[in-house]
Amino acid sequence: MRPRWSLVACVAALAVECVSGESPGDYSDLGLAAQWPSPFTCPTLVVDNTTSCPPVAEYGFSLGHGADGPHDSQSDGASRTSRESTPDAAATLSSPTSLEAQPAAQHPETISSAASQQPHHTQPAIEEEKKSPWTRSTICRRVGRDEFCAFAHQSFGSGQGISLITTPARILILGSQPPLDEVLPPLSPEQVIPETASSPYQDVFVPGKGIGLVASEPIRAGRRIMLATPAVMVDDRAFTGLRKEDLAILLAQAVVNLPKTHRARFLNLSGSVDDEGSQLDSIHKIFTTNAFKTTIKTVETNLAGVAVPAGEIDFHSTFTEVSRLNHDCSPNLGYYFDSDTLSHKVYAVRDVFPGEELTISYVDVIQPRSVRQDRLRSTWSFSCTCPRCSAEPHVVAESDDRVGQMLQLRRELDDYSIAATPEKAELLLTLYELEGLAVRIYEAYYRVALEWNGVGESARAMKYARLCLDKGLTLRGPDRPFVDSMRELVANPTTHWSWRFRLKEKGKESNGSS
Repeated sequence: MRPRWSLVACVAALAVECVSGESPGDYSDLGLAAQWPSPFTCPTLVVDNTTSCPPVAEYGFSLGHGADGPHDSQSDGASRTSRESTPDAAATLSSPTSLEAQPAAQHPETISSAASQQPHHTQPAIEEEKKSPWTRSTICRRVGRDEFCAFAHQSFGSGQGISLITTPARILILGSQPPLDEVLPPLSPEQVIPETASSPYQDVFVPGKGIGLVASEPIRAGRRIMLATPAVMVDDRAFTGLRKEDLAILLAQAVVNLPKTHRARFLNLSGSVDDEGSQLDSIHKIFTTNAFKTTIKTVETNLAGVAVPAGEIDFHSTFTEVSRLNHDCSPNLGYYFDSDTLSHKVYAVRDVFPGEELTISYVDVIQPRSVRQDRLRSTWSFSCTCPRCSAEPHVVAESDDRVGQMLQLRRELDDYSIAATPEKAELLLTLYELEGLAVRIYEAYYRVALEWNGVGESARAMKYARLCLDKGLTLRGPDRPFVDSMRELVANPTTHWSWRFRLKEKGKESNGSS
């Protein structure tokens, strides 16, 4: 059997020769420079006693469309992948076995009617009305009947590039709708903010954590400090269904097909494996350690020619800038994923002072300390030393007691069939504040607004609805059901579903007991 690096080298050669035209030396960041033949030829790969180096084909896409209360955590839109979907994704990785046991696919699927007419080589034989920016390597892996391949769009994000691991059918859908349908997406504030000297943070070594981001100037609450597009996105079906070694092979293709600068940022993220000859393990671990769960909303054109929602596709995505943020159980930053612009938006949830580390939460922070620590150790292999976790035992015990009361109050307030009061909602808000959970404060504002409206106190209800909108829009985005609900309440409290609902419940209880 060939050494493990031969497959990665072959993937890199495909990307170099067929996509980017870069010299083999540009891939020294993968640890492969010493393995390149000279003069440059494609390294061979032994698969089932045959020697092959699969070509990369470029395909065009048809322009048609196909079909294949606020949440109490950042579990949808954009969340740390391992938290919500694969708790053990970043656990200790074993060495891959038989990486070359499955033959590479030598039969690229038809992606469009035009593509089906093209011969099997690098350059398309038929020019499309709109030339596709996407390239696809024909090394693919299957989960059941679905074949997953690595697709690259090197001009996306003003040249940052993006790679997706998904099926040809799904890339046809995604590649024919904004923003992934643009050959040269324009630079705009809503798409990408390049790294510049004006960024309000800098890389700093943080004791016990390694490299982190630290504020270099005062940052006011509500300021957006990051807006980044992904480097690599993996279809949830591939992430959960592929064997680790097969996913690693596709990830290697996805990474080498990124433009050089974005590729280097990805490889510089935490999680790499230092053992010699473990490049595939390293790329796999970097991805699983730093991925967030994201959802892309798809659209289709109706008979009137209007784009309408068609569904959602779940991905696991790495953002090379956002992934540099370390964890804290009372973070000073919040985030969400904007499907319309394919961007991760990060905001300050409170005022941040120069020299203060910028942090997000990797886990659900409304849990006892022991639960948070167990999850961080099992998934990311570290113990949290934030103030909530490193306080004296009696202070930690008080914090855990508050968390327990918060969970109980939320259950009571969210059960509209039992008695609850605005005072209980106000107590919940106080507990959020005492725990330093500005990143989740909109949840408490939402419940307080409903409870005051539930007893007919419209002015107080509108006050907390406004507070909920102020925080919720920056931390969860504009397309959440609770945002619509609060806007309706502000517009007219008396027509909102919650108007005097607590009094009505009490009336039913009184009538039932009489």
